[in-house]
Amino acid sequence: MQEQALLTQAELAFIRQLNQPETSEQRRQPRMQADIGEQLSELLAHCAVNEPMSLHAHIANQRLTFDLHLSQNGRRAPQLQLSAPQIFDEGEINRAWRSPLPEPLPLHTRSAQPSDLWVHQLSMSGALIEYRAQRKAPQRFDLILPVNDLPPIAVSGAFVRKTDDGLLAYHLHAMDPQSDEHLREFIYRQHIQQEQQLGASSA
Repeated sequence: MQEQALLTQAELAFIRQLNQPETSEQRRQPRMQADIGEQLSELLAHCAVNEPMSLHAHIANQRLTFDLHLSQNGRRAPQLQLSAPQIFDEGEINRAWRSPLPEPLPLHTRSAQPSDLWVHQLSMSGALIEYRAQRKAPQRFDLILPVNDLPPIAVSGAFVRKTDDGLLAYHLHAMDPQSDEHLREFIYRQHIQQEQQLGASSA
């Protein structure tokens, strides 16, 4: 029996809207805060203190997992914030969703110099990389992925294999919590852009 999606497309679109950066005009507009009630506030505070919370959405053959964080607004009322999600392709083996990039991105050294490693596809746990040098490709690297509108992302990679098309597959992970969050955000933006392109082409 096919598993029913936990969220509708409209609900998922609303979650995505919460995660998108605000424009300057939106920042000037007053936010309307929902009064969630004293009992619900206490329940959320209790859950947030005692257990990590997350929201799972199953869309087609993908699972999106949003971490939930409890914070307080200006009136000290609790409010939930969603992190950028982890995205997985579901199948016989679940694996992190891999984003093909519109243009390859060069990894940089910590001194902001471009390296010979150029990222073609990227996920939370791996990357397909083009090596633009004559010498042997590195087995491991600790480098920086610079992306637009986000702080530089520190990543570490370990060589896995060479693909049939000449790219190098590396295991990848972010080197600190901030880089992990920014890597999620970057991949999530790629996911949204690709879904929008698919929607436009099928319209």
